[in-house]
Amino acid sequence: MDDDDAILRLRKVLLDAAGYSVITAASGPEALETLTKGTVVDLVLLDYLMPGMNGDVLAENLRQRYPNLRLIAVSAVGQLPATLLNAVDSHVQKGQDPEILLSVISAVLAQSAGQHNEKLNSAKTVLCVEDEKLQLQLRKVLFESAGFHVLQAQSASAAMEVFRSHHIDAVVMDYWLSDRNGTAVAEEMKRQRPRIPIVMLSGFASLPGEGAVVDAWLRKAEAEPEDVVNEVRRLITLRSDAQQSAIS
Repeated sequence: MDDDDAILRLRKVLLDAAGYSVITAASGPEALETLTKGTVVDLVLLDYLMPGMNGDVLAENLRQRYPNLRLIAVSAVGQLPATLLNAVDSHVQKGQDPEILLSVISAVLAQSAGQHNEKLNSAKTVLCVEDEKLQLQLRKVLFESAGFHVLQAQSASAAMEVFRSHHIDAVVMDYWLSDRNGTAVAEEMKRQRPRIPIVMLSGFASLPGEGAVVDAWLRKAEAEPEDVVNEVRRLITLRSDAQQSAIS
């Protein structure tokens, strides 16, 4: 965002070439209007001196309305006011090497993603269902080391009891259980709480129709431990994003 059209165009070319999707605005009010219409952005680059609304006022507005939105001030002013510096995540001097700007953008987005994952994982509970005690303990250690809270069940009946009585954000389940197969359990869980993601682990590929019951089907022989964690994290994030979209 910049009131200088030439700078705005150059910055767009630079960010497009770096692989970012770019939306431009020539003023603070235009930027606020764009976001109010529902346009989703991850980061805003804003100038300090702009007609109608200076960058510090805009940054404070954005921070109040969109607390998770990342903000970077890019200005020729050497001494930026504290009101602006307190509202943004970082700032860059105009006229510096473009690689500096790209580096700061990358760092701010990476920090934001790390904070999001930490917040996401620490608040989420995974129910692990496995009738082999050793495998269940290993899975518990795996998810706890990734920052999740873990509940355990060694049978289908125990799994349903935990599922009904606790807040659950995702289920990781073995297909072969001693009292019922995992698909039957997943079907019952989906009837009760259809939006809870379920990851099925099995020794074979998904059977025709079986995979449609769950959100992901992973073969034990092929899936690395981090693959299981990443898949659970991905599904929880998708559900969280969908809920936020519905709210907004």
